[in-house]
Amino acid sequence: MLELLGPEFALMLAGLALRRGLAWPEQGWVMLEKLNYFLLFPCLLFLSIVKAPGSIASAAPMMLAAGTSAACAIAMGMACRWIPQTQPQRFASGVQTAFRFNSYLGLAMAERLGGAEGLALFSIMISVLIPCFNVAAVYPMARQGKQNLWRELAGNPLIIATLGGLAWRFIEMPLPGLIQASLGRLGQAALPLGLLCVGAALRWPRSEQGLLVGDKWLALCFTTIKLIAMPAIALLVCDALGLGGTAGLLVVMFCALPTSPASYVLASRMGGDGVYVAQLITLSLLVSTLTLPFWIQLAR
Repeated sequence: MLELLGPEFALMLAGLALRRGLAWPEQGWVMLEKLNYFLLFPCLLFLSIVKAPGSIASAAPMMLAAGTSAACAIAMGMACRWIPQTQPQRFASGVQTAFRFNSYLGLAMAERLGGAEGLALFSIMISVLIPCFNVAAVYPMARQGKQNLWRELAGNPLIIATLGGLAWRFIEMPLPGLIQASLGRLGQAALPLGLLCVGAALRWPRSEQGLLVGDKWLALCFTTIKLIAMPAIALLVCDALGLGGTAGLLVVMFCALPTSPASYVLASRMGGDGVYVAQLITLSLLVSTLTLPFWIQLAR
């Protein structure tokens, strides 16, 4: 497990060390994260979908298992709004951390667990699921902030890259070499830079922030749903569908991933509580160092 997860977590720790050790403005890290969110990772996502061997139908059982598990996690996350003494803005900003996943870590681990075939299956699977996750993430904040849901979805770079990649696969046109090489160069920087930014974004609650009791319960519930309930449901669903081998392992790994660091960018951009979301990301990442190896070992 150390050999499997070590390089990715080492990059995150390097990001944390760089943020604390360099006399670099905080806004610099925010801009790097935005660069990754709006340009580098969409390029990687688009190219992964276009170049992935096999058809979307080949990953259909994985999509069904992962989608069912995610739907249960979304429903449980939305039910947390009834926890007493919670700030509506913090619920709307943080509920996405109950079901969104760390794409950087997921793609890196898919290649380690399943090689090129595993990376292709994982890329196809998340290409269909990402728009659904983003709709579920944007909706509570758009509703809370009285913003236009469709406008926010239309401007989401991950949705644009995903739908663009699926559309290109559908028309079955070869991608010009110059475009493919350019996107490839940009995409290669996405994973290491993304992991560095994840480490740099780690935050721990401060006493002066004034978290209510309900906000702390929210953090506990969101983290439990993401790291315990969702992979447990995935194991049951994979067993019910007879989905084993590399495909079943990738589904469980996907559901056990810590939450997405892009949640912070989305919450900040839509006027939510970005600091609270950054703390939820930190909590999810720290707890996943124990839970993720457990679920991977159990699924194997």
